[in-house]
Amino acid sequence: MDGMIYHPYNGWENKCTWLMHLHLSNEERLMDEITALVAREPNDSAAGRLVEMWVKVALTKWLTMFHNREMRHDEEMRLLAWDVLGSALAYAEWVQLVEMLMSGAASGANLFTMTLYRSVLSNSELQVHIRTVLSQASSLYAGADAVHDWFKLQLDTWIEAPAARRKQQTPLSVLFESLIQNTYTVIFWEHVARAFRPGY
Repeated sequence: MDGMIYHPYNGWENKCTWLMHLHLSNEERLMDEITALVAREPNDSAAGRLVEMWVKVALTKWLTMFHNREMRHDEEMRLLAWDVLGSALAYAEWVQLVEMLMSGAASGANLFTMTLYRSVLSNSELQVHIRTVLSQASSLYAGADAVHDWFKLQLDTWIEAPAARRKQQTPLSVLFESLIQNTYTVIFWEHVARAFRPGY
């Protein structure tokens, strides 16, 4: 599954890169802003860094509900965060995660699986929830599915929650922000930027 993170997807290097371009080009006002940003830098690599920085700043401001953020992009950032995190959960190895949690030994896991593993290990609240979910499972595979479903439910609830309930230092907020950071590392930002060039 680790290799799946890097598999081509819809003509892009991977799903995360495709997903980033999809969201940035899906709404005219946002697409125009990214197109103008890319137009300022003729070098694709440098333009990619500009797009990466823009996304990181905009998404961080939405996540933290920064009061001086560009609020007209709130809905786009909410949907982007939801899709990015959904992809991170989809790319995690859930059977391997459960095996690591049960054995206490981590080996050969992909970055999303390792982030989930470390988050659970470092927080007693998450450990209690996962233990409860696993205690009701009939097998390792059923347990892996149940843990995945539990995290997916937490994600959906967290994304839809008012800002006051999406506090920054809760275990889930820390985990989800870490998974977003993971996703940034597998995106081909240069190619996202290039797609905003005229005639691409």
